[in-house]
Amino acid sequence: MASALIFLLLLAAAAVASTVPDLYMVTSGEGHSEQVSGRSEEEVRLLYLEWVAKHRPSRNALAEEASRFEVFTDNLRYIDAHNAAADRGERTFRLGLNRFADLTNEEYRAKYLGVRAAASRRRRASSEGSNRYRLRDGDDLPDSIDWREKGAVVGVKDQGSCGSCWAFSTIAAVEGINQIVTGDLISLSEQELVD
Repeated sequence: MASALIFLLLLAAAAVASTVPDLYMVTSGEGHSEQVSGRSEEEVRLLYLEWVAKHRPSRNALAEEASRFEVFTDNLRYIDAHNAAADRGERTFRLGLNRFADLTNEEYRAKYLGVRAAASRRRRASSEGSNRYRLRDGDDLPDSIDWREKGAVVGVKDQGSCGSCWAFSTIAAVEGINQIVTGDLISLSEQELVD
């Protein structure tokens, strides 16, 4: 019974999908009521159902659905407020919905930001420094280098929850060094390194 209800709701969301704004660049204030971030509750619900169909199609826990919708609504409110500020020139970038839109900040951090080294280990590593990169008299270095501007950074990659952050950081370093040395930016496979 519950599965049939969810299926019908998803079917209804798909039927009206053409009236729902683009999921990845949500705009604010375009003919919406003022209930939730300038959107009607019905519009937020339809946007959520479309988002669920795309990002969480196998979720079956109806008990959790209400709390996930509440988190989604809070995140949508944040996105709308940020994008409204960007429209006014107060921000330099825009936000959009992605597969993390129903996670709280704490849930996201716990699931995707990986293991942190113990503070004592970090202190010990930083106190055992070397002089290899210490500036010498006469060195004239820029304050910073943006390797993106020099074409040495590939697009953003998503490791999901695989726990192989070491592979992603290693591959990113090799990709950048390869571009700096050869002039060719090649996207390498983290999976090949893990295997």
